[in-house]
Amino acid sequence: MSRAARKLSRPVRAVLLAVLVHVAVGALLGLSLRFQPVAVRPGVVKPVQAIVIDRSAIEAEKKKDKEKKRQEQEKKRKADEEKRKKSEEKRKAEEKKKKQAKAKRKKEAEKKRKAEAEKKRKAEEKKRKAEEKKQKQAEAKRKKEAEKKRKAKEKKKREEAERRAAEEAREREEQEAYSALRAMVGEIKGKIEDNWSNRMACGGQEVTISVKVALSGEVESVKVLGGDADDACRRSAEYAVRKASPLPFPDNPRYYKWLDTDIQFIFRP
Repeated sequence: MSRAARKLSRPVRAVLLAVLVHVAVGALLGLSLRFQPVAVRPGVVKPVQAIVIDRSAIEAEKKKDKEKKRQEQEKKRKADEEKRKKSEEKRKAEEKKKKQAKAKRKKEAEKKRKAEAEKKRKAEEKKRKAEEKKQKQAEAKRKKEAEKKRKAKEKKKREEAERRAAEEAREREEQEAYSALRAMVGEIKGKIEDNWSNRMACGGQEVTISVKVALSGEVESVKVLGGDADDACRRSAEYAVRKASPLPFPDNPRYYKWLDTDIQFIFRP
């Protein structure tokens, strides 16, 4: 039996006890009417304690029990409310914990994503710079090769121009040298003929003479070539040339490299 039930039965027991007492008294009175009176010695009669039921006390007790019950219910409600609050706080704490865990996972995922994106960006940047460097090196190499080819072409062109200019200059100089020599052939032949005292030794004979002279005109060597001249004619021609030394000769030193060879003259005395 609960405490509330026990508290509620106390007034009821009091009422029942009072009823039983009245019933007992009534029974005793009934019995006294049935039997013959018996002489009884007077003695001391014990007083019967009657319980007086006080409705206001019962109501007060009920009110007290009701208030107590209300307080217990209020206490229980507060306990339930406290329990509910704690449960709600626990739920909110768990929810907060889940949210924090979710936020942490999201933050870590975002951090990882950013790290991977940064890593990818750096790798792409590195690759781009490597490609750019490679392209720059290739471009520099191409430009260098192109410049090298251009310079080589210019050098070849310049050298070709210089070669042509030098060749033209040599040709002009050679022509000038032989022109100068041809201009003096008559003078040379005249001096040789002036010194050819025994010209009659070659009467009617043609003589080809090859002469090599120094820059100063000095005769260095004389050769009588071919023809039908006899020995006497050959000797007289060679003697005449040597006697005429130095022969007239162009005095420009630049001409000598072209004239440093045998010069041939044909004589018909």
